[in-house]
Amino acid sequence: MRQNETIAFAGTLVDILVAGEETGRQFSLLRITNPPGVWTPPHRHLHEEETIYVLSGQVQVWTEGETRSLSAGEVVILPRGQAHRLGNAGPETARALVFCTPSGFEQFVREAGQATGALASAQAPDAEALALLASLSSRFGIELLPSG
Repeated sequence: MRQNETIAFAGTLVDILVAGEETGRQFSLLRITNPPGVWTPPHRHLHEEETIYVLSGQVQVWTEGETRSLSAGEVVILPRGQAHRLGNAGPETARALVFCTPSGFEQFVREAGQATGALASAQAPDAEALALLASLSSRFGIELLPSG
């Protein structure tokens, strides 16, 4: 049985619970721990859909020009090609499961993040981290979008 991987990625902590190599590339399952104040850059996935299930805290989802706040037990489906941004505007750490179909996003996380046992700091990605995301994103079918 494969041991879970924990990766510091763009200001969050990502646990790869099920990787694509275990599912014939059909899906992957990640657990995201998102500190307060941390948001992903606006982006879209060209190859996979994401289903976000909130475990604890509040996860904000920006898509189609509006932001929704999701609490524990709530879910949102982000179809491939749909621009979105995920974040935590709440006062406590948020945790969510991210189900990606097909798999592939976990490999982007592996290459753009750092393997770690714990989240070193609760901060948004710095310029160096954003540059690494931008340099790898097109190879994984992820399009980073302007913030404004």
